[in-house]
Amino acid sequence: MAHPARFLFIVFLFAVPAVAQDQLAQEAPAQDVPAQNLLAKQELPDKPSPQGNIVTRPFYDKRVRLLAEINAGAALWDDIATRMVINRGGFERDPFMRPFVHNSGTLAVETVGEVWVVAFLGDWMKHSSHPLLRKTWWLPQALDITAKLYGGGNNSANLAR
Repeated sequence: MAHPARFLFIVFLFAVPAVAQDQLAQEAPAQDVPAQNLLAKQELPDKPSPQGNIVTRPFYDKRVRLLAEINAGAALWDDIATRMVINRGGFERDPFMRPFVHNSGTLAVETVGEVWVVAFLGDWMKHSSHPLLRKTWWLPQALDITAKLYGGGNNSANLAR
């Protein structure tokens, strides 16, 4: 990007918040209420209310949905690589997954359920009244994504041998 384009990008980046502040100052009533109290009233609540029913609730939030999509892709890679290893005579080392890997249908149902449960847990944590849970809502999904990526990579490395 050329230097004039960078300069314009920075100007536009800082111009939007300045315009928004001017609009808030103009909308402020002419009473004795300071502008800081008006801004404090317009902040988001500490605990956002959840939307939808129990099945679709996790997927209303864009961030939770994005992590669920990444998790689903990593799980698909892990499941396909696991099936290929088992078809070549290998075995599943994870004792919790062993009952599901012998049938592709049960493996798919388990994977969909796991992705949904982890997304539901993340959404529940995001709407929790405890501030630590609200700040670490992404952690269950990130750990599951990491585990699935490790499993898919390990199985793919076993297939390459």
